[in-house]
Amino acid sequence: MAEVNQQGCLFVGEGVVLKGNFEVPDIASISGTVEGELTAKQVLIEATGIVRGKLTGESIDIRGEVNEYVSSSRSLIIRSTGKVTGSINYSEIEIEKGGHLHGDLHNLNPHS
Repeated sequence: MAEVNQQGCLFVGEGVVLKGNFEVPDIASISGTVEGELTAKQVLIEATGIVRGKLTGESIDIRGEVNEYVSSSRSLIIRSTGKVTGSINYSEIEIEKGGHLHGDLHNLNPHS
């Protein structure tokens, strides 16, 4: 295991499937599959990661796949390998060339 204490963090390894509702105080790093609701301060969906359900966080960085609902109160980054479908709520959004986005977009700060 890691020598540094990763208190308040969730790491889902490749091949792991979690089902349910998860509230993470700090960082959630997903390389496997999460089905349900995931809320964290910072979320990193790795290239092999999949979230089916509701994903909420301050900063969300997507290299894998997210389906149904995403809400980012600070920044949403969809990398070149990222794929997002469903209802997307964001304050700031960045999409790299090759990234896929399909759904309803809602800016949380429309006047800024």
